[in-house]
Amino acid sequence: MRKFIRPKYSRMYEVMKIRLAKNFSKCVFIVLLFHLAQSFLFSVTLSPLMAMGKNEINFPALLFSALGTVFVFFISFQFLYGIISFLTKTILAKKDVMGVFTSAFRDKTKRSNFVSAIFTAILIFSTFAAAIFILTYKEKITSFAIENFAGIFIDENSAEGNAAADHSAFVKLELLKAGSLAAVFCAVFFLCGLLISIPFLFTWNIVFDDKKISVSKAVKKSFSLMLPNYFHFVGFVIFASFKNFIFIVVLFFINMKISAASSTFANFISMAVGFLAFVQQYTILVKAYSAIPVYYYSLLSVNNMIETENKTATEVKN
Repeated sequence: MRKFIRPKYSRMYEVMKIRLAKNFSKCVFIVLLFHLAQSFLFSVTLSPLMAMGKNEINFPALLFSALGTVFVFFISFQFLYGIISFLTKTILAKKDVMGVFTSAFRDKTKRSNFVSAIFTAILIFSTFAAAIFILTYKEKITSFAIENFAGIFIDENSAEGNAAADHSAFVKLELLKAGSLAAVFCAVFFLCGLLISIPFLFTWNIVFDDKKISVSKAVKKSFSLMLPNYFHFVGFVIFASFKNFIFIVVLFFINMKISAASSTFANFISMAVGFLAFVQQYTILVKAYSAIPVYYYSLLSVNNMIETENKTATEVKN
């Protein structure tokens, strides 16, 4: 495996900050649009299950939601190609056209379809992995949740033998169990999907740059570039968004203090603080997505793997 010269975090972050500052509002808007579209599609595909009671779930509704979820995964990655393309143009200081957001759907080579299918397969695998984990450790997860969090939701001083109190406690315990299982499922799903997806991330930029390269070669090239720099890349994403994450934590505690005061002014300040946290959240997402082209071109540049006149590559290299 080839040993690469790794680009410096400070240099890459400087380039990211300068490029994103010029188009920050557009970058946030396109990422927000992506997540809104994704949320809407998921709400449509899961609506049959949500509309049915616990004992009324049938196979057709389950099949519709399962196939619909796979479809949403695929469409999401088609949009993600557009986001990476837009951010790549932004980072390379090229003409940024908002229409690039839907460029995957206009890809005549259909390579974006194959790449999206690869990422979709990873998420399907992650779903099964999370489901198996839940089935294997269901009792341990629910027991841990009850032992450590039951006291928060259930009043221990409520009168014993009171039918209403007993029923309320039972409902709360069931919700706690369901919530703990859902939380663990989501954690395993996202962690598994993210860790497996990272070696494929450069595939987007590879097919974006080379209009003739096949998907299989693009995947191999992505692996060869990312695997030796896997943790270095993850470190850069953390480095780039660390300040924003700390800011969100600070805003969270500020909002907790403000929420304790029940007044119109306090509610207004709380809304303002919440909006700031919202902006920081999407700033982190923009940085995480833009870290892919920044790291990709920086890695190629410092290892003399491309000849470019682009200022971004030159700045990172020097």
